[in-house]
Parts: sequence; C-alpha cells; structure tokens
Amino acid sequence: MRIFKSKIFKAFISAFLAIAIIMLGLFISAVVAGFAHIDNNIEYQNNHLDYLKNEYYVNYTPCDEQKLADFDIKQAIADGVKFNEVAFLGTHNSYQLLTTKPKRALMKAIEIISLGKVDYTKATFEMDTLTKQLEYGVRNLEIDIETSDDGENVGFIVTHTPIIDNVTSCYDFAKALEEIKLWSDNNPNHLPITILIEPKGKVLNINNMKDFSVEYANELGETIKNVLGDTLLTPSQMMRDYANFKEMREADDWLTLQETLGKVMVLMHDCNITDAYIEQDTTIKTQVMFPMLRFEDITKDYTSFILDNEAEEAYKNNRASVDMCKLVVRTRADSHPKFSDMRYAYADVCGSQIITTDYPPRDVRTDEHIYTFDGYTVKLLK
Repeated sequence: MRIFKSKIFKAFISAFLAIAIIMLGLFISAVVAGFAHIDNNIEYQNNHLDYLKNEYYVNYTPCDEQKLADFDIKQAIADGVKFNEVAFLGTHNSYQLLTTKPKRALMKAIEIISLGKVDYTKATFEMDTLTKQLEYGVRNLEIDIETSDDGENVGFIVTHTPIIDNVTSCYDFAKALEEIKLWSDNNPNHLPITILIEPKGKVLNINNMKDFSVEYANELGETIKNVLGDTLLTPSQMMRDYANFKEMREADDWLTLQETLGKVMVLMHDCNITDAYIEQDTTIKTQVMFPMLRFEDITKDYTSFILDNEAEEAYKNNRASVDMCKLVVRTRADSHPKFSDMRYAYADVCGSQIITTDYPPRDVRTDEHIYTFDGYTVKLLK
C-alpha cells in the first residue's frame, strides 16, 4: 500500500512539475512577444496616421451625425437641449487590438487548468481603430495610460497591461490625441466627444515606466492642451462664470448641445492621485481634465462627471445623480465576454449620459452581437 501511495505521489509531483514548466514556458513566451510587439505598436500607429493624413481624408465626406441620433439634431439645437440631456454610446478599452498568439495560448492553458473558471475568450477582445469607432458613431473613448519618464522626457503610452497585454492601435498617447483631433477637424460639426483617461498607478519600473503622480497628471494636461488646441473644451469653459460645478448644476446650466458641437472633453478616471489633483484647485477651473468621481461624491462642489458602472445601480441612483444633482454619469452596459439581457435593459433606461459597451458597431469581431440604442449611438434623454 505504501509503495502504491508513493507511486501516486510521485506521479502527482511529476504531473505538477510538467504543468508548471509548461505554464512558465507559455508565460515567458507571452512576455517575450509583448516586448517584441512594442516596435510593432509604434510602426502600426505611425503607418495608420500616415494613411489617415495622406489617403483617408482625400475627398473625405464628413460623418452624417443625424444618422447616428434617434432625434432631430437641428430641432434639439433649436430647443436648447443641453449636453447632459443626451446619451452617447462609448467603448471600453477603446485602443485594444487582438492580443498576441502567445498571450492567447497562455490564457487558453489557464482556462484548462482552472477548469473553466478563467474564460479564455477574455483574450479575444478587440476594437477598431479610434477613427473607425468615431466613424461608427462612438462618442466616448476610454484610454488606459502608463507614464514613461527617462529623466529627460515624459511621455504616456497606451496599454492595458504593460508587456504581456500591450497590443494597441495607438501606443503613443499624444499621437492618439492627434488621431482624434484629425478626425474632429475633418468633422467640424460632430457631436461632442468625451475621452476617459484611466491612468495606471503602481507599475513595475521597466522601460522607464513610473508610478502616476499629480505632477505627471499636470504633464498629461499640458500634452492634451498642446495637441487638441481649440478643439478641447475645458472645465472652465463648461462652468463659465459659475464659481464651481455645483453652482452650475444647481442652475441646471450645462452648455447646450450646440455649444459642444465639434468639441472634445477629457475626463480623468478616479485613480490614486484624484484627491491631490483636485486639491491643486478645488474649483477645477485651471485644470484641463474633468475629474470623474464616484457616486458618494455627487454633492461635492467640484463634481461634474461620475462613474456608476453597474447598470442596475445606475438605474437605482438615477434620481439622485442625474435628476437632482444634474450630473453626467458613465455606465457600462456589459463586460466582455459577459453580457445579459437584464443588464442591457437597465442600461437602456438608467438615464446615464455615457453608456459604454464592449460590443459596439465595428469591423472586427463581426461574429459577435452588437449593442446600440435601438440602432443609434446617440439618443435624447428627455
């Protein structure tokens, strides 16, 4: 019996070591592929921008915004409809291209070992380029950034997870803004675009990546101003003569839809330095980005945009956040690879003005379903 148990134990150990070696090999392969893909990211983005500048916009016809909306835009403008009275479809991880084969192989192995508790299809998530999304009517983009500082130059790179999951259509953040600006300039009367920036906090100190700080947030703001120029709509421009956002909200006086046409607003996702960013100027008037806060912050003087990502919760909180506090709320309709009819039903009626999906109209992954506002990407809330 002891000999039998000993053989079983040895067989178990051997199998465990074999699996561990295979997993380590897959992980190393994914990391190597991630490092190697950095140059691919850079080349892809440069070629894409060259294509847009030299070919795409030759004899270009601007996007017909009316086809995107479930309401008469001209009539809404004549009626003085405000920015916060309209809902816009957005995308989550808007920069993401299909990850590398080694990363997908690693995820598949993890799915098998976990007996399906980890879903391999998470690694099949991908989006069109930013330009293509804007063409399809997406008016909110989410971009994750890491800070790069070599001691002389500070820059920001767009990535989901550094090295192992960094396949992106717009690796250099400044060039990502340039792409958005280029589309905006060629569609001067477009419905307003919001860009949600999610800065990553603590990172591994590789490739000159640094922890995000309030100083870097200010550098980020300068980059945004320099690239977007007059296309940028700042917190100060939104507030005008009001002392703070609370005053503006209590007066129910967000800018009108007409006043935001052709404009881009940049929102900073709640992160490790949000409080410090706000403390620099609690009126937010000198800041470039709108701090995007949480539901518990709805009564603060400096609150304008909030995250309420669960559609059912956003629906329950609608009276307080949207009706009473006159805030602009961002809600997620789904989370790839999971979605449900119930969550979509709540997203459709939650009253949030920014509703993001992992399943927008797109050229890639046409095998998957599409979420829209009954065929539109913009809808009137009132």
